[in-house]
Amino acid sequence: MTTLYDTDPSDRREIYSVSDINLQLKQLLAQEYPMIWVEGEISNLATPASGHIYFSLKDRGAQIRCVMFRNSRQRVRFEIKNGLHVVIRAKVGLYEQRGDLQLIADDMEDAGAGALQRQFEELKKKLQQEGLFAPERKIALPEFPNEIAIVTSATGAALHDFLNVIQRRFPRVRKRLYATPVQGAAAVPTLHKALRQIQSDNSADVIAIIRGGGSIEDLWAFNDESLARLITEQSIPVITGIGHEIDFTICDFVADVRAPTPSAAAEIISPDGLALHQFFQGQIQRLKSIASNHLESLNQRSDWLSRRLHSSHPQYRLNIQQEALKRLQQRISLASKHYLAHKQTVVDRFNDRLYVNSPEKRLDANKLQLKQQLARLRLASSQLKAAKQNRFQLATQGLNSVSPLATLERGYSITQLEGTTGNYIRSHQEVTKGVLISTRLADGHIISRVESHQAKKLTKSEQE
Repeated sequence: MTTLYDTDPSDRREIYSVSDINLQLKQLLAQEYPMIWVEGEISNLATPASGHIYFSLKDRGAQIRCVMFRNSRQRVRFEIKNGLHVVIRAKVGLYEQRGDLQLIADDMEDAGAGALQRQFEELKKKLQQEGLFAPERKIALPEFPNEIAIVTSATGAALHDFLNVIQRRFPRVRKRLYATPVQGAAAVPTLHKALRQIQSDNSADVIAIIRGGGSIEDLWAFNDESLARLITEQSIPVITGIGHEIDFTICDFVADVRAPTPSAAAEIISPDGLALHQFFQGQIQRLKSIASNHLESLNQRSDWLSRRLHSSHPQYRLNIQQEALKRLQQRISLASKHYLAHKQTVVDRFNDRLYVNSPEKRLDANKLQLKQQLARLRLASSQLKAAKQNRFQLATQGLNSVSPLATLERGYSITQLEGTTGNYIRSHQEVTKGVLISTRLADGHIISRVESHQAKKLTKSEQE
């Protein structure tokens, strides 16, 4: 808080309290240094029961007090101890009660790992800007590879896991190992040699670069810039399965496909043999079903066409008419029998009455009447039979009258242009002099040449 004193009008002084100075310094530091990275060596480490830690961070020329609260400390994955060289992310603050300058740490990294991480980020940014991570330059993995080139240590667990998955899912694929160390000074040149050898052999369909998990130092060979550029030059697609799911290397970014683990890389490369077998079996059954249904459809259509052809055949229709005539004859015969039987019943009834009554005269009269009735009966039966036969003959004649062959039998003919089919001549204007025409008769053909043609007006009798 500021107080103004007027002891002397010419001497007006603005006096600050200690709290004001410390508060303003704290605010000024917070504005000037909102969040910074500081590197140094831990000393004077104190770990009270509260879970917070207090320490000094020093270098050759100076030191500064630091505090890291419990929530931030729980995120640090290594043991914090005196003498450890670290990089902290912190805000610059002032402890107002004592006026002590201090750093409030939010995160802490081992200085060695931190330097590697910075190199990693710088190389990643550089290669990304050059377009080496671009999806359009990636090569698709083959769906059914014939040979896999495996680049890894011959004694590592990663190779064992990878081969187990391949054997379970797709055992028919060929596996060729290009054994290399996967960490240490010899790893990068040996990896270079293996990739060049794979290109020279030119037999693999996919390259699998795999390794088990480890620290950033253990995986550092796969962050080499020259190795990353060599991977991008491969004409064979490359898949990486380096470390665990949370581990990322530069090789992962430039590879055509990145798998989280070696086993996952094997899963991605290899199709599921059992699923493929089941799929093909299903397709075979589907094709059989389609073929069977199609064949059944063709058979049904063939049967339908056969029935349709049969029903439209002239012989079939003639057979139907003959069957109808037979049924008519049967009905006529049955009607005659019923009629005669009825009349015979009447006669019998008269005979019974005659026998009962027995007068001679009535007997003679009745005999005469009976004879007349029998005569009428026979006449009616004969007339009925003749009418039915006449109807049958008329029906037969009607069928014959509409037959083209019957028309030819009556002396008519059909004329068409020679060498054509179906072009029947209906008018003299359809022919010209000199053309050949073919005339069909009931018993053969006549081929003739037109000498002349003209219109003729038909007489009334000819028109009729």
